[in-house]
Amino acid sequence: MNFVSLILALAIISGQLIKVPLSTGGISLLDLSIFIFCTIVLIKIKIKRPALFFYWAGVFILICILSLIFTPLHLGPNEFLTSFLYIFRFFIYILFAYLIYIGAFKMPNVLIHSGISLAILGLLQFIFLPDLGFLNKYGWDPHFYRTVSTFLDPNFAGAFFVLTLLLIQKKHKVFFVITFLALLTTFSRSSYLMFLTSGLTLSVFEKSKKIAFKTVLLFLILLLGFQIYTQLVSKPRHIDREQSASFRLSTWQQGWQLFSSHPILGVGFNAYRYGLREYGLADAKFLQNHGSSGNDSSLLFVAATTGIIGLISYLFFLFSLIWKSKNYLLISAITGLLIHSFFANSGQF
Repeated sequence: MNFVSLILALAIISGQLIKVPLSTGGISLLDLSIFIFCTIVLIKIKIKRPALFFYWAGVFILICILSLIFTPLHLGPNEFLTSFLYIFRFFIYILFAYLIYIGAFKMPNVLIHSGISLAILGLLQFIFLPDLGFLNKYGWDPHFYRTVSTFLDPNFAGAFFVLTLLLIQKKHKVFFVITFLALLTTFSRSSYLMFLTSGLTLSVFEKSKKIAFKTVLLFLILLLGFQIYTQLVSKPRHIDREQSASFRLSTWQQGWQLFSSHPILGVGFNAYRYGLREYGLADAKFLQNHGSSGNDSSLLFVAATTGIIGLISYLFFLFSLIWKSKNYLLISAITGLLIHSFFANSGQF
């Protein structure tokens, strides 16, 4: 593993634990690392002809900027800057993806190493620190006996574990079991569904009955694990998992109200929290929560903040990632993430 790969792996593993604080969030170690690496590489190399996905990303970013410039909200300078910085963050990540695409970075097994490490850390957290109620005062959900790892969120951690399982399915059997256990103990239904979707998609492209059978079998194990968790943990402690489904429906309604109020360009990219506040769609307590910055559906978040124009350009961007691609793992990963994004804002994360 080279120096860049090592730093990126450590940055991913650090998750939400190492951040430069801002007024309503922060800059993670991963954000900072990617910005520095992109800056260094751009000084040294000459940009080649951009790939198709880079063009569509540029279109989406332009619409994001326009949506923020013409926002109907009354944003203060700090609020406008906070919203704009997320657009800049998105651009940096797209630029980094492009630099990988043209071979400026060689990063063998970064996702595998970081995913396995996150799984191990997550299982240790599940065993030795199962009650995360103390994080509630910092704006995080008070999860109990759920693997969140350093992401501090079982849904995002679960999505990353699924991506890791896709990469190591044909090798590293011991680490496959460890990562699968980490996914199981997130008790994240959206991540379970992503696992099923990605696995079956891969089986179709590779025409493999073995992968399909293995995926369905493991999915049934995940469902069984969730039922055991419900009976042994949730119900005895009066943890209402159905309440989370009701809450998700409520956030969908909030997003739809913002979108229907401003369907062309939305309320401004990453100004979602301020839109909820200005239209009285959430109370003060919820607005202090990390979850208030986005909707429990990535596509609805995009629609509410950039309107129908932004949503269409974003969908073209996603499609361009797999256009004419022969990388079945990539197609399966994006398909699974798209399904996952209906129930968690994995696109924003």
